[in-house]
Amino acid sequence: ARNYGIAMLAGLAVPALALILISLFNNKITSEEDFKRFTDLPVAGHIIHSIREYQTVVLTDPKSQVAETFRSLRTRLQFFTKDTPSPVILITSSMPAEGKTFASVNLASACSLAGKKTILVGFDLRKPRLYSDFGLTDDKGVSTWLIGRDKINDIIQESGYENLSVIAAGPVPPNPSELAASEKTKELFAELKKKFDYIILDSAPIGTVSDTFSLAAAADITIILVRHNKTIKNVLENTLSDAKSNGITGMSI
Repeated sequence: ARNYGIAMLAGLAVPALALILISLFNNKITSEEDFKRFTDLPVAGHIIHSIREYQTVVLTDPKSQVAETFRSLRTRLQFFTKDTPSPVILITSSMPAEGKTFASVNLASACSLAGKKTILVGFDLRKPRLYSDFGLTDDKGVSTWLIGRDKINDIIQESGYENLSVIAAGPVPPNPSELAASEKTKELFAELKKKFDYIILDSAPIGTVSDTFSLAAAADITIILVRHNKTIKNVLENTLSDAKSNGITGMSI
């Protein structure tokens, strides 16, 4: 009986101790409680994982659960932007591979399906890839407009879907930070506000490059993506702290 009792206690204690140690040493975000300990930013929405190989889930499979989560995000953002005409919405994150392009493409798609004229802008000037999701070219775009080579109508491309247009990032420039921080960026947003109801920006991670801080300062809303079991806690905490110290407002998770 004593041996059985010891075995039962060991059977309960060892797994419990293992779970506690795993929890203590796990430095990745696994729930909202993990980041609510160091920020009170509002949670704008929840996006479920997509197992599809293509990015354009909302347009290709509009009845899917993934598409529905982006519709919910679109509805929540309408409360944040109700007094802002043609809002500029920046999608970013604290580190790479957290789903910025995926979220940008599908949020823009959800806005376009609601009958709003939407422009999706590839502002990741270091690693452009947005154009490939729509089978477009990257020889003209944000970078060529910022240096004065092309006019605004030259860089706007039709996506092939109603109410949705795309501006590619363009050729990779030698000075992406300086271009993003120039007054031409604000001028670009002002021009797009005259033509579109929503301006969605796909960007580089705000936690790793300085370009995105300039964009966040000019955007109306900044959405910082947090990916389950991918985002590192201290990296996110440092990113939010840096954003706050740089005067970035209108942020949500």
